[in-house]
Amino acid sequence: MHKPALVSALLLALTSGVALAQTAVPAALEERIARVEQGLLLPVVVQGQSATGMSLRDRMAYWRVPGVSIALINHGAVEWARGYGVTDAGGTQAVTPQTLFQAGSVSKPVTAALVLRLAAAARLDLDEDVNRRLRGWQVAPGGPAVSARALLSHTAGMPEYGLTGYAAGTVMPTLAQVLHGQAPASNPPAVRVAGQEYAYSSLGYVVLQQYLEDALQRPFAVLAQDEVLRPLGMKATLFAPSLEGPQAAQAAAGHDLDGAVLAGRWRRHPELAPTGLWSTAPDLARFALALQRSAAGQYPQWLSAPASKAMLTPVSNEYGLGLELDHAGSTAAFHHSGSTIGYKALLFAYTQTGQGVVILTNGDGAWPLIEELMRSIAAEYGWEDYRPISRVAMLPQPALFDQFTGQYKVGNTTLQVTRAGDQLMLAGPPLGPAALELIASGPYDFFVREKDATLHFDPNQGRPVQTVTFVDGRPRPGQRQQ
Repeated sequence: MHKPALVSALLLALTSGVALAQTAVPAALEERIARVEQGLLLPVVVQGQSATGMSLRDRMAYWRVPGVSIALINHGAVEWARGYGVTDAGGTQAVTPQTLFQAGSVSKPVTAALVLRLAAAARLDLDEDVNRRLRGWQVAPGGPAVSARALLSHTAGMPEYGLTGYAAGTVMPTLAQVLHGQAPASNPPAVRVAGQEYAYSSLGYVVLQQYLEDALQRPFAVLAQDEVLRPLGMKATLFAPSLEGPQAAQAAAGHDLDGAVLAGRWRRHPELAPTGLWSTAPDLARFALALQRSAAGQYPQWLSAPASKAMLTPVSNEYGLGLELDHAGSTAAFHHSGSTIGYKALLFAYTQTGQGVVILTNGDGAWPLIEELMRSIAAEYGWEDYRPISRVAMLPQPALFDQFTGQYKVGNTTLQVTRAGDQLMLAGPPLGPAALELIASGPYDFFVREKDATLHFDPNQGRPVQTVTFVDGRPRPGQRQQ
């Protein structure tokens, strides 16, 4: 089958609900998928050494992630979609492209598209004070105005707080209780705590959810179905605190860091707008494709080019309206990650090249796995982003190693440095389930291949080192404990 026919067949499969697994895949594409599956890469490569590809299934086992679903976008269409592993650890139900996952904060761009659609239809004003239409609850009455635009871009000064959901068997709060920060809600009140600088706030999106329901007098989940999910053919996707019946049977259970199924299979999230989306990889690929088409002015009946441009224009800290826009390459891209207890997700797409991917997982330790998989995809498809970092190694000085070994308190975690002959090893919660080899970049400086992180030991006149600096996104000082 030549490329146009393949694309047409895949688009037909997506729009008609036919399982992609049933679509005949040409041998060349099968080979490409196999290279992705076998080419996972660590984030750091030692300069002068070649990066070694790893197996997706091996890395799923290493990171204790039972299931993965992928939908790969190429040439403006879903080129392939595959499921790997199982929905529940110890079970036999296979993950397929039709398996539902909690998408976490990938909910936010879908919420943003809903708001932009409603604004384009003059059913709300992006820049009005949301207090004008909020009924039973208000954002800091008498204070500065807060707009939907500011809430979407995290510039409304709302609290930075992670919404961790509610375990099965516990009482789930109402939306009003979440906004007030009242029991059984576990979060602080949704009050303004700062000015207009960027502060990532899921609680700000809870305010949006209440605003939409009060302004339109309809449930948020129904609005999302009518304005986003149904028009885009996202037939499996829904906003819901939890799943019941056939949908629950079609869903992947969440798993903890050890790979054990969460009690009740997943946590419940009444905060739909920031984190209540359940979806499949192909459905979220449909959403990414719709944004690409809208940005090109090819889908005005769903979202106009100016509206999509508003979503794709940075407001502050490389964040637009519901979308993260920072990335390493020169070609414009949009993305959003998702993280709830038991699940990790990523939607990443280039704005103009017709390329992208959605990766959904059901393991709490899956984020490094997602990044390893993204490096494989980037290498196979020639993307500018997700390239391994090259670092220069030097010959270690084992005579110094005994000064380094010990336990160090770094922030809210503990790092353990041990010696294995002429190798120095590092273990701790930020690094995954196994100790990692420290590679020397200087007498007192080291890095690891498995994470973009470095460790510096402060010399102590030949005696055991007492203080360290662990750089993991930012410098974190540490103090010896043992």
